[in-house]
Amino acid sequence: MTNYPSGTIFGLQHFSVNDGPGIRTVVFLKGCNLRCAWCHNPESIASTPELLYRVGRCTACGNCEIVCPSGTHIVENAAHAFAREKCNACGACARVCKTVALELVGQRVSAMEIIDIAKKDIRYYRTSGGGLTITGGEPMCQLKFTLAIAELARQNGVGVAIETNGTAPFEDYQKLLPLIDLFLIDYKLTDPQQHRNLTGAGNQTVLENIGRLSAASAKILLRCPIIPGINDSDKHLAAIAVLTQRQSGILGFELMPYHRLGVAKASALGQTPCEFDPPSEATKTAWEQKIISYGGKKWGGGYE
Repeated sequence: MTNYPSGTIFGLQHFSVNDGPGIRTVVFLKGCNLRCAWCHNPESIASTPELLYRVGRCTACGNCEIVCPSGTHIVENAAHAFAREKCNACGACARVCKTVALELVGQRVSAMEIIDIAKKDIRYYRTSGGGLTITGGEPMCQLKFTLAIAELARQNGVGVAIETNGTAPFEDYQKLLPLIDLFLIDYKLTDPQQHRNLTGAGNQTVLENIGRLSAASAKILLRCPIIPGINDSDKHLAAIAVLTQRQSGILGFELMPYHRLGVAKASALGQTPCEFDPPSEATKTAWEQKIISYGGKKWGGGYE
């Protein structure tokens, strides 16, 4: 029996139309090497399973305390005390939590399990130009697993896109080149020091990888998270436009405006999240139009 590489994921979404061309199945891998201040998926940062605790949903029923092997939960006088430092993320408490106040995020699966799920929707991929998108977190943090998923998808007639922050060594991206139809690369900040301050790493490697992938005839979608007051400057919007002009492999840009969905998840993980003001629809449109006015190429939704 073949032993397929396994990895840790924190979600799998069917019928996505927001993560590459057509209708897609999206697999979310855990583990990320960056620490973006605006992170929309804080549950993706750690590489191992972890427990979400949503205080507002808890009824202090005490079921978690009964099954917990590590003394993480103490329920007294209709109050629930959660000692996160004791939690070993075994998931026993989440399985008995009737209100889903406790949820284990992260599970080990094999690459073949992912493909078996993706193949169920292959008829939708063929009619829409869709496929499988590997995202995270940062998929390059689980390179062996990512490669196995991409290879098996190719063998089973499923197209593959990968979303990456672009910071991995180019040699790792080279291994994926024959297997990936589209690289969705995050372009977060133009100023190198600001990029380092707000993500934990500089942007030089990102720019170099975009150029080298483009030179290798890879197809690239430039995904641009825009956070009001952080990177919505004319300088950054103009830089997005310039990249789409200079790199022939870039099919266009796609804006990813800030939203607050990550804030509650970060709190449930015991983190202290940063919060920003979400932009209005008019502001989003203005950003997009400004990039276009600078000569930027907006992504048309396909592979051309």
